Formats: sequence, C-alpha cells, structure tokens
Amino acid sequence: MNDSSHLPSELRGLLTRLVGGVYEVANSSRPNDREDRDRDAFSDADILTLLDPLIDLEDKDPQGRYSTELKRLSRRLKREQLIALLYGPDGVLKTIASAMASDSDTPTAPRVWLWMCWLTEAAARRLKKADTLDATLLRPLARRVRFLVLSEPFRHRGDSEWASPPGNLEQVLAPDRAFGQASWPHLALLVEEARRDWLHTLDAYQSYPRLASARIDDIDEELVLTVADDWSHDQRFSSTHAALHEPHDPTVRDNALLGDIINRHLLPRFRLLHVARLAPPAGHDHWRSAIFTLAGAALGLAVIGGFANGYWFHAGALLASLAYAVLIAGVVKRGPLWAAQWLFRFPAAGVFGLFALLALPKNWWADPHPHWMVAALVLAFGAYGYLVVEVRNHNVGGAASAKRALGVLAAGTVHAFLLSLIVLVSVAATYTEANPDPPDRISLHNLWHTHGGTAWQVLATATAWSLAVGVFSQILWDDRPITAPLAHLTWRDGG
Repeated sequence: MNDSSHLPSELRGLLTRLVGGVYEVANSSRPNDREDRDRDAFSDADILTLLDPLIDLEDKDPQGRYSTELKRLSRRLKREQLIALLYGPDGVLKTIASAMASDSDTPTAPRVWLWMCWLTEAAARRLKKADTLDATLLRPLARRVRFLVLSEPFRHRGDSEWASPPGNLEQVLAPDRAFGQASWPHLALLVEEARRDWLHTLDAYQSYPRLASARIDDIDEELVLTVADDWSHDQRFSSTHAALHEPHDPTVRDNALLGDIINRHLLPRFRLLHVARLAPPAGHDHWRSAIFTLAGAALGLAVIGGFANGYWFHAGALLASLAYAVLIAGVVKRGPLWAAQWLFRFPAAGVFGLFALLALPKNWWADPHPHWMVAALVLAFGAYGYLVVEVRNHNVGGAASAKRALGVLAAGTVHAFLLSLIVLVSVAATYTEANPDPPDRISLHNLWHTHGGTAWQVLATATAWSLAVGVFSQILWDDRPITAPLAHLTWRDGG
C-alpha cells in the first residue's frame, strides 16, 4: 500500500493534502502497526472486487444505477476498510493506482481519482446517518476525506490531463462521468455539500474527539484547503459547475466562504500575513503599494519635522490623509475580502482615544512631562500584553502568540501614528486656542511650526495613547476580536 510508483504525478498534490492538516493527530491514537493493518484491509484484489460493478458502468448511461451500486458498495465496505480509508487515505490512493496497473489498465490521474471518489462517497454515505460509536468517531474524518477527494478535479481547471476540449467526443474523462454520463453538475453539488459539512466540522472542531487535540495551525491549514491549494490567492480554485476544460475565477460563494474563514478563524488568531496573501487581487497589489508608500512618506516627513521648523508636519498629515483616502477607495473597489487585512477597528477606536486625550485639562501638549517616554512605553507594553493574552486564548501556541501579537501591535501603531498626525496637526489645532494665556505657553497651532523636538514628543505620546485605547476598547465589543472587520451584521449561517 505504501508503493507510490504507479501513482500519477498529477495526484501528488492530492496526496500531500491527504497527509497534511489533522492527519497526524487523527492517527496518533492508532496502534503502531496501523500501516500493516491498513495494508491487510485493502489489497489490489480487494479494490478490484469492490469496484468492479461500478467499473462496468463507466461506458454506459445507467440512469440511476450508479446510485444503486454506491449503496451496495457502502454496505460491502468492512469496518477495517473504513478505518483504512479514513485514517490512511494516502495508502488507499496508492493501492488504487497499483490495482489499476495490475489489471492492465493505465493509472491516469482522472481514473485513479474516479476510483478513490467512489470509495470515499460510499464511505460517507455509510456513516452519514449511522448512530453507532464507530460512526460518531469516523464521521468527521469521512467528511474531510470526502471533500478533499471530490474537490480534486476543481483544482485542475484548464488542465488537459483532466478535461478534454469541447467537441472531442473520443475522450470522455473521469470527472464528467463520476456518477453517470454528463454528471459533472451533480459532482459540483456534491462538492459544495462536502465542503459545507467539513467547514461545519472545523467550526466546532473541539467537539470531536479525533480533532480536539489538533494543533491550531493544522486546523487553519484544513480551513484554507477548502478554498485554495495553499496560503496564496493565486492557488484558489472555483467550485462552480462550469466546464472543467477552462480556468474559472472563484465565485461569489467561494469568496463568501473565504470571508467567513478569515473572519471566524484567521483574523481572531492574528494570521495577518496569511490573510493579506489570500485576499484578492492576485499578483501585485497596486492599492496596497500606494498605501504603504504614502504612509512611509508621512512618517519620513514627520521625522524631518522633528529636526526642522516649518510645515513638515503638515505635509506629513496631508500624506497620511491621502493614505486613508486610497485605503477607503481600495475597499470600495476591492470589497470586504480585501478590506479585512487592514484592521479598521484600530483607527475607529483610536480616534475616540485621541478625542479624549485632547479633552484633558491644562493643555498637556504645551509642556510634556520629562518622563513622557516611560508613559508611552508602559501604554505600548500594556497593549502588547493584552494582545498576547487574547491570541493565546484562541489556542495559538506560546511563541506564535508573542510573534503574531507583535504583528498586530505594529499594524495598530501605524494606524495610531497616522491618526495622531492627522488629528493633532490638521484638526485639533483648529479647535484649540491660537493665542494661549499666558502667552509663553505653547499652543497646539504653533507647536508644529516652531518646536520640532517637542512636537515629536507630543506625537509619540498621542500615538501610544491612541494605540492603547484602540486595544483595550476591544473589551466593549463583546464577542468581536480586535481584528474583526468593521461590520456588525452577516447573512450567513456557515452553510
């Protein structure tokens, strides 16, 4: 069963997916001789005997006989074969290729997949409504293997190995006849059902004994595989029933599911880089580049303003405002999936913090405290500690929690700095007194023109305050994490 010499190279990706994610934790409770047990459960002869009735139907139009034979196959599967198929699907896939070669049949990727498809669909039907203890333990794994196997053709759109072009009647390939001639639309419906069932399972993975002890990174890997081949937008696939012979962009349904995965799983676990990689568009994101350029230039001008008098801070505030203008335009153009990576709750909460700061008496900006840096560091460290605890409580590992919290803190700091620059320089100075009493006290209006060093202290203090308020105000949002999108309603139940 472990010989992969007959397995077509086009199925290496499927093999990798089958042994990834929760595969190891699912097998961790099995005996040490599990490979021998699985090998005994499925031999080449067993495969051919089990699938022979379905193989006989391949070149016919059975009008429902596929469904009948799948029911019979589900009843014929032994318990040991179910366990081998669901715990060790990689071994069964290799055995199918070997059995096909031993039967003098060329093991092409579509045909090996077809036989694996029949076995996994039969196993899923066998366990779907069974209420035995065995069925309860095996059902989550059946959902996993069923989805990964059935969705494989959809990951190969436009691949000539998998689909013949229109009008080529000499070549009828496996995905089109998986459950009868021209049954591709039916397969697409089954894939949607399988994906829905597996996502429901992953949403409540702690309720299943075989998944509860899985590493959170393995759960995230399984989640991403429901919409993409890996953590990259250009590896996403479409589940539409449109023809297999040409590529197809992800559908609205695919994007909605990815959005649900991002909002329910990836963002609460602070996977910012992965969210940015999955968010459209594919390739170089010019909107993102423009935002980073404007924000970097705003920071640079503010740094210059700390050493020189003039309108440097004002120019920086203008560029910071342009950065947010481009950001909002990008959201309008790209939509909520693209917007998720920008953590809009930070600026929304941080602005309120700045308004509260400006309301403090005695014009605090006129004479910054000698130990202003200590206060800023305390606020920043407090915010960081809060973020570490939050992400750690989402079952992320200790070292990963510290690293991911640092990334979220950095994103929040950028928001807090840009907002402080905009609010203090362009907005608040307009609403505060231009000629303070006593006259020797620095006004906020004049601060940005004639007191560069002091201005930088004020800006740094305001940034730390805004950051801390943005983080700690999360406690007011009930069950919404700080990385949640700036939205309050959804119209999906995960189905």
